[in-house]
Amino acid sequence: MNRKKVLIVGGYGAVGRQIAQILLDRHPDLDIALGGRSPEKAAPFESERVQTVVIDNNADDPLLNTDDNVSLIINSVNDLQDRLLLSAVRRKIPFIDLTRWTEIFQQSVSKLENIELSAPVVLSSGWMAGTASLFAMLHSASLQNVSINLHALYSLNDKAGPDSAAYMDRMTIPFHITEPEGLRLVFPMTDPVKVQFPDGYTAKCYRLDTPDHVTLPKADQVDSASFRISFDSKASTYALVGLVKSGIWKLTSGERFRSLRRSLLYNPGTGSAHHILIHLKGRDHEGHWVERRIAISDPLGQTHLTALGAAVQAEKLLQASEDEPLAPGIYYPEDLPDARMDASAIINFFKQYGVLISNN
Repeated sequence: MNRKKVLIVGGYGAVGRQIAQILLDRHPDLDIALGGRSPEKAAPFESERVQTVVIDNNADDPLLNTDDNVSLIINSVNDLQDRLLLSAVRRKIPFIDLTRWTEIFQQSVSKLENIELSAPVVLSSGWMAGTASLFAMLHSASLQNVSINLHALYSLNDKAGPDSAAYMDRMTIPFHITEPEGLRLVFPMTDPVKVQFPDGYTAKCYRLDTPDHVTLPKADQVDSASFRISFDSKASTYALVGLVKSGIWKLTSGERFRSLRRSLLYNPGTGSAHHILIHLKGRDHEGHWVERRIAISDPLGQTHLTALGAAVQAEKLLQASEDEPLAPGIYYPEDLPDARMDASAIINFFKQYGVLISNN
């Protein structure tokens, strides 16, 4: 049997190298190629099963000089023109992506819908590589007419890569959410909801545009989905809300002021826990309304939880046999549960790496 090789583009980064370490530990017969634009960089950790390769997502064909024996590609850096995505599709290589904000995400879906796919493409760009949507789906599978509200507490002291700050350039752009009555246009940093997170911190959360509220309503049982965020500094949260509402944030839009915008909220520190609260409301099989709250906390922070969100998607593809591969097509993170990995296996995967999960 040929050894499998996974190519992680952005493999030198905080998320990429953690994905690599998780997969190496779980699969002794797996080889890893870490891709990046800097050929002189050494691998972030030593292993005889790890090599580095030059991959530039801005090249016309990023995979032009890549080995033919790659079994899976995981992308953890921006691919704004879909060049890496389409390069993988042409080569019929299974692909997982974690980096697309909603507009680019929808652009990618539109392109893929016009292509005959020969391998699975997992667009796992929701919050924490789709972890929030995945757990929302796991806990709403038995309900109907479900409304899903995702809330994230972003720690300003957490470790983070530069791509994680891309959402700050979208703060003045309206977006659509799905409600039982249909689509509704909303604005970022509006419609606050007061939330108590798993660590006891209570704050108002505000709307943010993420792919979660696009993919979740595709499920038959889901009528509506929303995503909101707060920062663990109330002063920073209120300052951002004020800047957006006053129009000052819009005045500082564009490339010229990008560094200024990001300096306000992107100053990664030494690390901090990341918290998600999921609020579900729907009808059970007897038609009664029920509410569920799922709390998720990763003491190792957002980059670790994002890496786990990517790794759990990779597990399903790596476990598939050559006789029964995952069917070609577009997949979203919440499509993960099936006979290969059921809800129990998924939850245990996260718990194995120290993620705290509770529900009531």
